[in-house]
Amino acid sequence: MRKYDVFGKKINQNRTLLFIFIVFIVVLGGYLLIQSIQQKRLDDLKNQEEAIQNQIDQLLQSEEPVTYHSISEIIQYLPNTFSQSSISNQIESVKNTSGLSAVENYQIIFNTSATSPFDEDLPSSVHFVRISISFVIDSPLNVLDFIELIYEQDLIYYIDQVQVQYTEESDAIVQIVIYTFYNDVDIS
Repeated sequence: MRKYDVFGKKINQNRTLLFIFIVFIVVLGGYLLIQSIQQKRLDDLKNQEEAIQNQIDQLLQSEEPVTYHSISEIIQYLPNTFSQSSISNQIESVKNTSGLSAVENYQIIFNTSATSPFDEDLPSSVHFVRISISFVIDSPLNVLDFIELIYEQDLIYYIDQVQVQYTEESDAIVQIVIYTFYNDVDIS
């Protein structure tokens, strides 16, 4: 190995080793710093996950009991008439509130002469309306909000079927079948 470079200056081999050592120390320090940051983030996420899981457990344990009534018990609370435009507006409002306002291929079909979805015999004055709703959505979780909001409405709804089919484009085709009822009696 030569001791002098082309300009006649003495070559110091210790500088090269020192430079390699400094680069090694910087790379090692950077690696350890990144590992430390990632470990801190991972610990934070684990703590958040535990907190969320605890909240979910508390909600599941403190859930209020749901009371189910037979259809014959609630006949007196059924409306006397059926208004397709009113129900359509109500469902449209629920759709917008639940984050489904930008759905594609939204379609709602009313069948005013539907048969009973129940096994129980009911008076002939009780009429059933089958409402079929279909649309394409990119976030199927909003459908759960839609269903919860439907149940909170003043009118009684019975959700018979919910179908969600995922497409290749990461969208989902949603089909929901809902029944509502009215008691066609003359109240004088």
